[in-house]
Amino acid sequence: MASRPRHSVLLDGERVVAVLPDAQAPVDAPDVDVLDLAGRTVLPGMTLGHTHIAYLNVLDGRETLFKYTVPEVALGAAANAAAMLRLGYTAFVGAGSVAGIDMALRRAIDAGRLPGPRITPCSRDLMVSGPPERRNPAVKQRIPTDLMRLADTPEELVEYVNTEVDQGAEIIKVFSTGDDTFPNGRSHELLFTAEELVVAARAAHERGVKIRAHSRGLAGIRNAIAAGVDVIDHATYADDAALDAIAERGIFVVPSLHQPHRLLTTGTRHGKTPEYLETLEFRAEVENTLRILPLMVQRGIPIVAGDDFGFAWTPHGRYAEELETYVTMAGIPAPTVLTWATANGARLAGRGDEAGTVQPGRLADLVVTDGDPAEDITVLGRPEAIELVLLGGRVVAGDAARYRTRQPAGVA
Repeated sequence: MASRPRHSVLLDGERVVAVLPDAQAPVDAPDVDVLDLAGRTVLPGMTLGHTHIAYLNVLDGRETLFKYTVPEVALGAAANAAAMLRLGYTAFVGAGSVAGIDMALRRAIDAGRLPGPRITPCSRDLMVSGPPERRNPAVKQRIPTDLMRLADTPEELVEYVNTEVDQGAEIIKVFSTGDDTFPNGRSHELLFTAEELVVAARAAHERGVKIRAHSRGLAGIRNAIAAGVDVIDHATYADDAALDAIAERGIFVVPSLHQPHRLLTTGTRHGKTPEYLETLEFRAEVENTLRILPLMVQRGIPIVAGDDFGFAWTPHGRYAEELETYVTMAGIPAPTVLTWATANGARLAGRGDEAGTVQPGRLADLVVTDGDPAEDITVLGRPEAIELVLLGGRVVAGDAARYRTRQPAGVA
């Protein structure tokens, strides 16, 4: 994603129609509204590829479901969506929707009742009570179905997938492994069996939607690949053979580096004891993620940014910090990281031919920054540096009048 200095972007309605050298820009045409953005950078709107929009700075898995009432999390999700748009994220892809809020929020935004980005809504988490050898049907009785769905049988899993799609889900979330912070299974343990993942993936694809799998441990990553999932979340213990298979199949990966790093380094500020943090294997996960990120780039794996925001140590609104972590901690060049947040994110959202780059024919989902993020990724972490955000050519954040040289003919 190289910058192109001294160029102008010409819009017509909701689309980009030309990207021209400044000398060729029709700045004197009477019907053209000219914004003088000298010294600024125009980049594609970003997509957050793994989003729990209704997590409200929670401390653990239980709080994700039970700390707030559904009306409270719905209002919080709406506020998060509006703030996300102001920060230059013109789209997000859900990764587990508490109470189906993704679907309801998408409908409200599309209808113009609320401000927010374009949404690819995710299902509720489709979960099981524990690893295959520790399934506990009693757990299901403690989780309201409207918050999260637990499937005990393949038939129930298919039913749940269909119900979520009927309610508007465009991507289904399952769990091939646990997580060291989960109560029902650790990162190396399987949650869904290989057979259950196949059933879920088939059911999703038969309805024309994608499926994503939370996959940290290697065995679960292998099962997710074999099942034909579209997205592997985290992939933290992937080995080289798994990366080869992911690349061969073109599976999206949304890695996890920023969130576990922040938990390990700042968790004590949020009530996590040093003893608890030592029980996690996140240090090993971070180490392997640092190892595999360059390998994924070399293999051309479509990486997308988005790392479990909504926890107390990764609060909503701090999305740019993840991009900075990839640059400063993993050593990935800023232009490459920007591609993860723009072109690759748009592809994951199903708009690979419509958004994600600034070129003719694409949606005018654009961000204007004071500074070039391809040169200094920290630009995106300074809200005051994000001066304009356009969604389909319409200014949704910032004041275009600051940059207007004149009104086009016929406009009062």
